[in-house]
Amino acid sequence: MSKESKRDTPQTWETTREPNLLRNTGSGRYYGRFTLAGKQKWINLDTNLWTVARLRLADERSKIERLRQSATNVTVGGACMGDLMALYKQRIEDRVDIKPKTKRRLREEVDTIAKTWLGFQTLSPRRLTRQAVIEWRNRISREGTGFVVPGAKKVSPKINGSSASLLNKCIDAIRRMLDIAVERGQLAGNPLYARGLKLKNTPRKPNLPEAAKIAEIFAEIERGGGRMSRDAANFCRFLAYTGCRLSEAQGVTWADVDFHRGILRVRGSKTEAANREVPLIPAAKALLERLDAGRQKAATDAVDGVASVGDPRGKVLRVGEAGKSLARACQKLGVELLTHHDLRDAFATAAIEAGVDIPTVAAWLGHADGGALLMRVYAHHRSAHSVAQAAKVEV
Repeated sequence: MSKESKRDTPQTWETTREPNLLRNTGSGRYYGRFTLAGKQKWINLDTNLWTVARLRLADERSKIERLRQSATNVTVGGACMGDLMALYKQRIEDRVDIKPKTKRRLREEVDTIAKTWLGFQTLSPRRLTRQAVIEWRNRISREGTGFVVPGAKKVSPKINGSSASLLNKCIDAIRRMLDIAVERGQLAGNPLYARGLKLKNTPRKPNLPEAAKIAEIFAEIERGGGRMSRDAANFCRFLAYTGCRLSEAQGVTWADVDFHRGILRVRGSKTEAANREVPLIPAAKALLERLDAGRQKAATDAVDGVASVGDPRGKVLRVGEAGKSLARACQKLGVELLTHHDLRDAFATAAIEAGVDIPTVAAWLGHADGGALLMRVYAHHRSAHSVAQAAKVEV
């Protein structure tokens, strides 16, 4: 490239009089640039204002210095678990192979450890023995973490943060922290890789009310009196009639609904089978037809009485969750607390009780295991169905 061409090339980054602070000439946004563990680290300061950028840079500089100190402590053999926790969190943020949602979940697991293990951050890695982890694990398994379901007024014995799945993930997080100590030469080996630390993870079998009671819950949500009460009730109905996961339901648009073929296209990403087509059961079809009629009327009214089909990219559901409304309705009717995921369980249970085979229901739910999880979790029957089936048995 000639000197003239180089002069004509627009400059992407502009240095400032503040060390480590650069400005992107295209967007005008400020960034912090640091070197950590021999690698360059860029931090978006989310502002175009110089004064705000300087303040945010100071906060980021303090975080970087703490990380550097933690790394030094590990190298010289003086790190505590708080230092290892900080380095592990930074590794989570630096990963490019996982989604932001996964990063958030991994951070939450670390925070759960710090919240439930008093003095954990000041512990020396050498004192983090297998027995100490087992004692912490057993205590949380008995007492829970104090987690309160959104919308509930108190801790539920059913969902209180004591699940084997959560505890096992937290144990994995502690293992990875100690791996850092091993890498840096502070520990000769990781004591937490021996078998027997994790709890047996038996998926919870939902204890669902009868179908009529679930319908009553939806009606109670709709009678809630709030501006979005009807939308919240329809959101819950949609989960119970389609088996969608919460995140999947939030993304469904009218372009995903094919009334002619009688299917719903679900754009899932949790498993290989999550991106799927789900047939519309009669209740789902009736719900979507009712919502579509309301959409068409609103679109027609918006253009002065001229018929319109509405935006196919528009969301089918007007709310993205209904946890609080669901919890309030259950409490008012004296029903054990239900969650969004329980409504997915209700769909699976209803399909199985109707005689749909396990592999087919697994495909509808977006499971990648062909039905293995269904056999362990969903293949149970509510009492009314169980009694009806028992009447058919002759000996």
